[in-house]
Amino acid sequence: MTARDDARDAGFLLRYALDHTLTPSRQDDYGRLLDRYHTDPDLRTAFDQVIEGLGVRVLTADRAVGLVLAAEPDSPMAVSDTAPWLRVKGAEDRMIYGVALGGTAAWCYPTSRSVREPGTRRVTAVDVDRLVREHAAAVESGDIGLDAGLDEAWEAYRRRKQVAYGKGRNLAVGCTVKMCDDVLGLLGAFGLLIADRSAAPPLHGLRVWRSTDRFRAHVATSGGPLAWQTIVQSHVAEQVLHLDERES
Repeated sequence: MTARDDARDAGFLLRYALDHTLTPSRQDDYGRLLDRYHTDPDLRTAFDQVIEGLGVRVLTADRAVGLVLAAEPDSPMAVSDTAPWLRVKGAEDRMIYGVALGGTAAWCYPTSRSVREPGTRRVTAVDVDRLVREHAAAVESGDIGLDAGLDEAWEAYRRRKQVAYGKGRNLAVGCTVKMCDDVLGLLGAFGLLIADRSAAPPLHGLRVWRSTDRFRAHVATSGGPLAWQTIVQSHVAEQVLHLDERES
């Protein structure tokens, strides 16, 4: 292989990695290039140099999931516009969505061990909202504390109405269950969750999802959102998991 060949193949490998619908086990060229990424230092160097210039790093690279990438905040490949999924009208909305994201991660990975082990878990907006509110209740009662800076976000979440309806049977945009569903939709758009059509949604208009190893890689390598860390460290997520298993 020449340096030109390696540069071309690095470009193809990046192209495959950016398409979350592809996996090396189902796409032969992707699988071949991923194998070379592990065994051919010239291709790996070429690929790593390309993504370094783009402000991107590799989170994991295996046959089951493929190359999972993460972009730095200032990377041109970072997601800068969440408007198609999240309806942010101010700082409070942004905080609530952030807590919902952390709650989603905590629901899917309720312990520090679970984030290191392959697996999948079903998740809905009702699950996430329930977990966040149970954690908020524990904070309010004084059973657990919060890291500095999170108090305002938890209080904003707690104040917001849990379920409200707009026209017909549709959930209102500003209620927390709907906002949790927005977050799940955002994660699904990037292949971090996948739709689970085998289960009935808990409320009209909501969707049922399953976590993926792509999502686990993002949570594990980044240390998880701060909201995820505080929920998991308080063991509220683990308690809710055990209760959920007993009820099902």
